[in-house]
Amino acid sequence: MSVATTSYLARRAAQKERVRILYRRALKDTLNWAVHRHLFYPDADALREKFEANRQVEDIELIDRMIAAGEAQHNKWRHPDPYIGRSVDSHK
Repeated sequence: MSVATTSYLARRAAQKERVRILYRRALKDTLNWAVHRHLFYPDADALREKFEANRQVEDIELIDRMIAAGEAQHNKWRHPDPYIGRSVDSHK
C-alpha cells in the first residue's frame, strides 16, 4: 500500500471517529433539551437524518469543513445546564 493511500485511510478513519463522537454528543445533548422520551424521539430522528444526508460525501476536504461546522454548531447550541445523572453507586 502506498504512503498516499495509507495517509488517506488514516485521515478517513479519523474523520469517521470525529463524526461518531459529534453524533453521540449531539444525541446526548438533544436529550438534555427534550427530557421526555416522547419529545426526544422525533428530535433524535431529525438529527440522524441530518447526519445521514451527508453520508455519501467523498470529498475529504469538504468532509473536514462539514465536521468543523457541525462541531461549531453543536457548541453554539449545547444545553447550558445539561442533565447529569447520578451513578448507581452514588446512593450507597
